[in-house]
Amino acid sequence: MRISELVTRLEEIEKETNGKARDLCYDLINDLIEIDIEMNKLMQEGSKHLVNQFKEDENFVKFLITEGIKSGSIGES
Repeated sequence: MRISELVTRLEEIEKETNGKARDLCYDLINDLIEIDIEMNKLMQEGSKHLVNQFKEDENFVKFLITEGIKSGSIGES
């Protein structure tokens, strides 16, 4: 179950309650939203890192092939 689905269900419960139970639902909803935002930030940072790593790896492979062709250890096709 996704966090957004949990929040939706908790909002339904929150509408049907009052007093301390309503306050606890409200706090839980806010906590879940904060966690979701933080997780999204971490995922974006992680994906940026993976893209950068892929570009570095790709450049390294191109470098190795170019150097191999120059040295004659790899045939040019």
